[in-house]
Amino acid sequence: MNLPDIVRTHLDQQGFPYRLVSCPSAETLIQAAEKLDIATRQVVRVVLLKDDIGLVMVILPCSYILDFSIICQSLRRDLEPLYGTETHHFFEQYGCKTGSHPPLPGVFAITTLADTSLVADENKEIYFDGGGGDVLVAMRAPDFRELLKSARWGHFAVSTEDLDSLIGQQEFTPQNLTSLTRRYTPAKLQEGIEAITELPVMPETAQRILKLRNHPSVIAQDIIRIVEQDPSLAAQVVYWARSPLHGHHGAVDSLYTAIDQVLGIENTLNLLLGSCMSQTFHIPVDGPVGLRAFWQHSIYCASLTSELAKLPSESLNINPKLAYLCGLLHDFGYLVLGHVFPAHFFLFNRFLAVNQSVPLNIVERYVLGVEHWHIGAWLMQSWNMPDEVIAAVRWHHNTDCTQPHAEYSNLVLIANRLLHHVGMSDEPNNRLPALAMFTLGITREQAMEALARVQSSITELNSLSEVLQLSAKG
Repeated sequence: MNLPDIVRTHLDQQGFPYRLVSCPSAETLIQAAEKLDIATRQVVRVVLLKDDIGLVMVILPCSYILDFSIICQSLRRDLEPLYGTETHHFFEQYGCKTGSHPPLPGVFAITTLADTSLVADENKEIYFDGGGGDVLVAMRAPDFRELLKSARWGHFAVSTEDLDSLIGQQEFTPQNLTSLTRRYTPAKLQEGIEAITELPVMPETAQRILKLRNHPSVIAQDIIRIVEQDPSLAAQVVYWARSPLHGHHGAVDSLYTAIDQVLGIENTLNLLLGSCMSQTFHIPVDGPVGLRAFWQHSIYCASLTSELAKLPSESLNINPKLAYLCGLLHDFGYLVLGHVFPAHFFLFNRFLAVNQSVPLNIVERYVLGVEHWHIGAWLMQSWNMPDEVIAAVRWHHNTDCTQPHAEYSNLVLIANRLLHHVGMSDEPNNRLPALAMFTLGITREQAMEALARVQSSITELNSLSEVLQLSAKG
C-alpha cells in the first residue's frame, strides 16, 4: 500500500493520526465501500470544476450529488465540471495513479468547497483516496475537517436517497425534469446535441482494426500483428476463445489458435473493435446505464441479434457476424453522453433507478436533452462505420422502420424486446414488433428458441461483458 510522496509528506506534516486501508485498484469507491462494509456517506469523492478564473475542488460524500445552483451562487461563478481525462491529468501531474483523486487542497493549492455532511458525526471515520490507486486513508471526522481548514465548508450536495425520494414524489412532467436537471447540472451546459461541438477521434488501434475488417482477404496473422503490440488486447482474444460458448474442446495456447480455429476472423475483429472503441470514453461503472450494465446488455444483444440473423431466408442476405456488430454497438451513444456530460449522466441514472416504469426516451429527452440513438448514429457516421451499423444504431427503437438496411435495426429491436423477458432491455415492453417479425419472416417460437440458446450461455456472456467492462475502464 503506497501513497504518492507528495501525499504522504503532506499528511505527516499535518500531524493528524491516520491509517491505511487496502483497496483493490479495480474497485470504484462505491464498490470499495460495499466490500469494506463502510457507509458510502463516509467515503469521500472529489469533483473538479472550472471557469475562466480557474479550478475549484469540491469534496463531498461518495453517494451525494452536487447542487450546482448552490455552488455557483456561493462563489458567484459559473462553473462546470472538467470532462474526459482532464481530471485524471490534473492529479497525475502530482504523482497520483490514473483515476485516483486525493481530497487534499493543501497539496494542490486549489480553491476548495467541502460538504459538511462528511463530518456530521464526529464519532465516525472518514475514508478518502490516497492517490496510489490501491489504498484508502482513514481518519477521524474532526481531524479530517481540521485537515481541510482552508476549505469553505457548507451544504453543497444532497444525498442520492433524498434525491430519489424527491424524484419519486414529484409528478413526472417535462417541467419538473427540466427544473431538477438545471439544479443538479452546470448552468453553462447547453441542452441537446448542439452542446457537443466535436466528437472524439476513433482510436488508432480501432482504425487499424476497422481497415482490416473492410479488407476482403484478411488472415489471422494480420490481426496478430496488431494485437501483439497491446498485451491487454492479446489477453482478451485468448480469454474470449477459451470461453465454452464457442464449443472448442482443444487447448487455446496461442493467438493463432484463438483467431483461426475458435473465434474466426470477423468475430475477432468485431470484439476487438468494440473493446478499442469504448476505451475512448469514460463513464461511471454503476447505474442502470453505467459501464457494467452497458456491456452486459450489449453482449447479450449482440449474441441474440446474431442468433436471430440466422433465421430469415437467404434471400434477405443478412450477415450474422455483421448483425453481431450491430447489436454490440447499438447503444454506443450512452458512452458519448456519459463521457461528455458526466453530471447529466449521473442524474440520468438516478431518474432511471426510481422511475423504472417511465419510457426511457422521455427521461433521456428531458435530462440529457438528446436520445442515445441520435448521438450514437452521429458517432458511427463520424467514424465511418458500415451503413448497416449506422442504421441499426439510428433506428433500433423504431417499430416500423423501412429505411435502407432496416433488417439490421429490426433484428436489434426484436433482440431488445426479447431481452425484456430476462430483465436486460431498454425497451418499454416485451411485445414482439409485428411488422419487423413479418418482414424478416421470424416466428415467435423461433425468437423464443433463440433467446433460450443465448440464455444457456449466461455464464460465458457475463464473463465476456466483465472483460470488456474492465478493458474500457483501463
